[in-house]
Amino acid sequence: MTNSEATPSQVRVTSFCQYPTKDAQQVYPLVRGELGAPNLGVLVQLPDRGVWSQPIGRSASMLADMGFDLQPHGWRVGVPDGIDARRARATLRSDENLLADILGAETKVTDELKVSMLGPWSLCAELSLGNGEKTISDHGARRDIRQAYAHGVQEHLARLARATGITKFTVQLDEPVLDQVLDGRVPTASGYRTIRSIPRSEIREGYTQFLEVITERYEVQAIANLRAGDPQLTERIELLEQAGAHGFVMNSRTMTYSQWEKVAALVEKGSEIFLQALAPTGRHPGVVEGVKQLLRPWHQLGLSDRDLGALTLMPVGDFAASSATDAQRCLERLNEWAVALEQTRVDA
Repeated sequence: MTNSEATPSQVRVTSFCQYPTKDAQQVYPLVRGELGAPNLGVLVQLPDRGVWSQPIGRSASMLADMGFDLQPHGWRVGVPDGIDARRARATLRSDENLLADILGAETKVTDELKVSMLGPWSLCAELSLGNGEKTISDHGARRDIRQAYAHGVQEHLARLARATGITKFTVQLDEPVLDQVLDGRVPTASGYRTIRSIPRSEIREGYTQFLEVITERYEVQAIANLRAGDPQLTERIELLEQAGAHGFVMNSRTMTYSQWEKVAALVEKGSEIFLQALAPTGRHPGVVEGVKQLLRPWHQLGLSDRDLGALTLMPVGDFAASSATDAQRCLERLNEWAVALEQTRVDA
C-alpha cells in the first residue's frame, strides 16, 4: 500500500491502545463511543492485568513457531512456552474474541481498526537468549525473531479479520529503544557493558522485510512511534520512512522546529501524522484555543488547510494511569478539535 493510499481524507481521532482497569468490557463502551467512525477505534490493551498483558509479553505472544518464557531477568526465547507465555497468548486470543463480540453487537459496520505492539527492533532489544544475553547481540537470533514476529503479527491480523470482517488495519509499532539499538546503548546482561550498535542498513532492511510480511494480506498502514525525546528523532524517522513506514506518531508538546519541518515534508509526501495533542489529565483548552495551537505551526510551515486530512489527533501518551473519566473527557475534547479542524479543511 502506498503512502497516498494510506492518507485519510479527513481529520480524525484515535488513541493509544492501553487503558486502565482489568476488565475490557468496561472500557469498550468508552472506546466505541468516542472512537467510532469516522474516528479510528483500537483493540484495547489492559496492562494492569499482569506482565502477560504488558508490552513485552503482549508482543512476544505474537511470535510464530517460537517459544518463550518468563525468567527473573525478563522474557526469554528459544524455549518451550512457559506458563506466562501460554497466558499471554491466551489473553491475546481472548481480547480478539471479545472485540468480535463487541463489534457483532453493533448495528453500524466497522471497517477499520488500530492495533499496537512493540516494533521489531525494540522487541529484539527486550528479549533474552538462553544464556541471559539480549537477543539483539546475536545476528542470527535477531533475524529469526524478526521473521517469527512478522508472521505472528500477520496471523494476529488474520484472526481479527476472520472474527470481525475488518480487513483494513493501522498497525502502530512502538519503538521506545530503537535509538539505543542504533547508538549502541543497549546494556548487556551484566550491565557493565553495552551491545554494539546495529548498522543502519540492517535496521532499514529488517524493517522493510517486516513490513512486507505484515502488509501482504490486508490493507495495512504501518506507523512508527519513536521516543519523543530522542535528539536524533528526525534521522530515525527518515530511516524508517526509507524502510516503508506509512506514518509516524509525533508529540506536539515536545517537537522542535526541525521536527515540525520533517512533519511538513512527510505530509507533502502523503504520510499520515498521528499527532499527540492533549494530555489525558489537567486543563483542556477549549476548541478555539486548541485549534489555534495546532494551526499556528501548521501555517508557519506553509502547509495548506487542505492538508489537515493527514492529521489524526491523539492524547499525549496512553490512558494506563488515567481514570475512565479522564479518558472520556480527553477523547471528547479531541473530537471537538477534530470537528473544527475538519471544517477548516473543508472550507479551505
